[in-house]
Parts: sequence; C-alpha cells; structure tokens
Amino acid sequence: VCLFVSRPAPVLPGAYHQGVQMQQQQQYHGYMHQTSMSSVRSVTSPPHSRVYRALYDYAAQDHDEVSFRDGDVIINAQPIDEGWMYGTVQRTGKSGMLPANYVECCN
Repeated sequence: VCLFVSRPAPVLPGAYHQGVQMQQQQQYHGYMHQTSMSSVRSVTSPPHSRVYRALYDYAAQDHDEVSFRDGDVIINAQPIDEGWMYGTVQRTGKSGMLPANYVECCN
C-alpha cells in the first residue's frame, strides 16, 4: 500500500506570493490512498494518453518527483491529486510526480 501526502504544487516562476503559498499550504493537507502506482495506471489511464510539454524547468523536490526542462515532452501523463500529475519525461525516460501548473497539454 502506497500513501501519497498531498502537497501544494510549486508556484510558477516569477509568480511567488506569500499569501498564495499560505493558502495552498492550508488547502492541501489530506492524504491520498492508492494500492500501487501500477494499479492506478491500469485503472485511470485513458485509452489515449495525454502528452504534455513543460513550460518551465522543474527540479524534483522529493524522491517520488521527476525533474524536467522547459520544452521537455511528458508522456503517459495522468492526474494524481489537485495540482499534481504522474508522467514520464520522454528525454530522460524517468517517471514520477510533477506539478501540473508547469506543463501544458499538447493533444
């Protein structure tokens, strides 16, 4: 059994505001229960996976996150929690959680 602690998505570069950060910290304080990432993929994957393109660089902040660069293509992307997704960075082949507000849908 894997438990993911909900956490606020990072604030977009250049858009930092202390009040926004405090609201996000108060808003996302629950837990998300999942049996395993493989079962989540098999249950929630749409027939045609969404492809996203990174709008900004992102450095992973935790072991379950994935780093990427502006312009990277994110494949097999799936929503996980408010503000977070799970996907694979095509350039590196690494998979993990990533902030949804750092990417845009390509399809």
